[in-house]
Amino acid sequence: MLFLTLNFLLGIMVFSTKNTLSLSIFEISLFFALLLAVLVTFRRQKSIAINLVLFMLGFVWMGLFSNQTLQINIDEKFFNTTINVIGTIEDIPKVGNNKTQFIFKASSPFKAKLKLSWYEKSRVKIHSGDQWKFLIKIKHNNSYQNKGGFDYEKWLFFKQFDATGYVKKSDSNQLLAPNTGLSIDLIRHKIQQRLVDSISQLEFIGVINALIIGDRSLVNNDHWELFKSTNTTHLSVISGLHIGLISGFIFLFSSFLWRQCRACTLKLPASVIGAYFGLFSAFSYALIAGFSIPTQRAFIMASVVFLSIILRRNHNGWQLYGSALLLVLVSNPLSVFSVGFWLSFYVVAIIIYGVKQHQNKHWLFRLLYIQLLISLSTIPLIAWFFSSGSILSPIANIIAIPVFSFITTPFSLFGIILSYAQLDWLSGFVFSVANQSLIYLSIFLHYLQSFELNQWQYTPVSASALVLLIISILIGLLPSALKLRQVALILAIVALFQPHQQLKQGEVVITTLDVGQGLAQVVRTQNHVLMFDTGARYRSGFNMGEAVIVPYLQTQQIDAIDLLIISHGDNDHIGGLDSLLKKISVKQIISSVPEKISTNSDLCKTKPSWKWDGVDFQMLNTTHDFNGNNASCVLKISTSKHSIILTGDIEKKAEQHLVNIWDKQLKADVLISPHHGSKTSSSELFLATVAPKLVIISSGYKNRFNHPAKIVIDRYKAHNIVISNTNCSGQIDVALSQEITITHYRQAQKRYYWRQCE
Repeated sequence: MLFLTLNFLLGIMVFSTKNTLSLSIFEISLFFALLLAVLVTFRRQKSIAINLVLFMLGFVWMGLFSNQTLQINIDEKFFNTTINVIGTIEDIPKVGNNKTQFIFKASSPFKAKLKLSWYEKSRVKIHSGDQWKFLIKIKHNNSYQNKGGFDYEKWLFFKQFDATGYVKKSDSNQLLAPNTGLSIDLIRHKIQQRLVDSISQLEFIGVINALIIGDRSLVNNDHWELFKSTNTTHLSVISGLHIGLISGFIFLFSSFLWRQCRACTLKLPASVIGAYFGLFSAFSYALIAGFSIPTQRAFIMASVVFLSIILRRNHNGWQLYGSALLLVLVSNPLSVFSVGFWLSFYVVAIIIYGVKQHQNKHWLFRLLYIQLLISLSTIPLIAWFFSSGSILSPIANIIAIPVFSFITTPFSLFGIILSYAQLDWLSGFVFSVANQSLIYLSIFLHYLQSFELNQWQYTPVSASALVLLIISILIGLLPSALKLRQVALILAIVALFQPHQQLKQGEVVITTLDVGQGLAQVVRTQNHVLMFDTGARYRSGFNMGEAVIVPYLQTQQIDAIDLLIISHGDNDHIGGLDSLLKKISVKQIISSVPEKISTNSDLCKTKPSWKWDGVDFQMLNTTHDFNGNNASCVLKISTSKHSIILTGDIEKKAEQHLVNIWDKQLKADVLISPHHGSKTSSSELFLATVAPKLVIISSGYKNRFNHPAKIVIDRYKAHNIVISNTNCSGQIDVALSQEITITHYRQAQKRYYWRQCE
């Protein structure tokens, strides 16, 4: 069963890497070749034929499921315009400081699943199951596409959202019909409200809420960062571990009680009764958690185990594991896009593997061994998904798992039961015990977090290197593998040794990151790094420094910036600065607005020119007093053969000034479009003087300023300038060497579930 399932999984994985839904001639030919192989080998080698069939079924099933998910029943005329929609609130709304986010199942004028935000200061309360009429504006699913960044577009596809948008301020926004039924989401919402009303004074109410109903919207950011830095986030919300522990406890407890009745055991074995109660408890806990995809996965895994007991089938651990994996993949093949899918099934596999190694040892030894095995072997996987890891995570988890498993989670669940039993004084005490356990645990985790070497950054490697590293750890921990540990060490060295491509003397790479409506650029020479602007920061606290720039720098093994230039003081250029400074060392900052920068900085004109590794840097806009956009620092970067100009938000007035001062020295091969392609910039005179072959525009998808302006695009075309835009290409890399090389991230890494570029 396991090998069959793995072939089914392989078929799904192969399809998930495709860049289009349609099949190429090569893929069709390969499909028929595999079909022919099945027919030829079926009689003599049935196992090979069946595995090939499972692979093809996985490939086809993923294609069919993906195609169905991408079928959006929204007419194009409804996008990027204000429309009135009627629908129902789903799940528990996420209430933040500045906005409320919620899932809206629209029913008119179209049927779709929408992810909406409502920026409403008066905090109108919305509840799951309520029917509302909203004035909204929606757009196609979209995300910033950069190396190392979170693929929000893939997440939206995985969650099967048809579009995203926001509620506009309007008198037409009204509640049509409150939810008067008893839907599970409404029950979950009421549980959350009960917790807020009764134990809001507890420091860890957010974690307690997450453990009861699977919603982490109330978890404090500082607490989340603490769990994240110690690799214990998987414990702070309902996961397979919690459902497995609770259902396992119910199984053991109910079996024990049944055994006390001898007559009862003659009619039905205690293990079967325990399995029934265990199955029911797993279902109930998953239901209270909203039957989210992670809890569905955990319930399926628990169901396979309990049903095998109920049906009195003797299966080994790997057979049950394969059955559970197959059921999850058949129910939702998009699970392969979930980090939780890989971590949960990987951990279960490690547990099965670990249990078989020390079957004759004391249970406490086996427990500690498995815990150590899980903690060490998951480090590569966690680093692969999150580009960072905690060296001390094994120690953190050895303490945290028992605390969450035997104190925090059971006391949280017991507390809410007591609360609904009207035993408020007792429930308050039980909740306080759960809270106190987290307080003591946080003290311990803070202590681990304080070690300077605890947190380490990881440079992404190939999938094959990841597999080698995991194998080396498993071999190294085998009790009978003393002779193989040298091999394990060699495998680990091969996996970790990733030669980083070094630029040559006189070469430079300019990376324009996809930061939406804003600008952030990284300039690299052989031994130096320059950062030009840092993108925006939004009211929610989300900012490009933390979300885009730092992850990208980590993928490039950059932990220090030699020079940071902030062209001017607009939010979309300076907004990510503070978050960047918290994570990355910056040696020097220059700007046209040093007064807006919290750390020491100078004016751009104090550094008129310099040379790094055979590459010349010239600050151009230094001799005239301008304000606002026209005060932007303008930088020209030149190699022996090519050059590029970084312009900030200069407009026609500053462009005229640059032409007057520099004239033909402005000529460059590549131009960063001034002011994101605004109609106030890119004047005829400036373009004729610079005479670029390529222009790069950094603008947001369907931005409210309508950048780039059509008149500017027409002007570029009239000058025969090749146009690249981050809202279409994602991250854009321009390498100036003997030739000019341009790489567009969206085209190079294209996936079938990404937005199609217009």
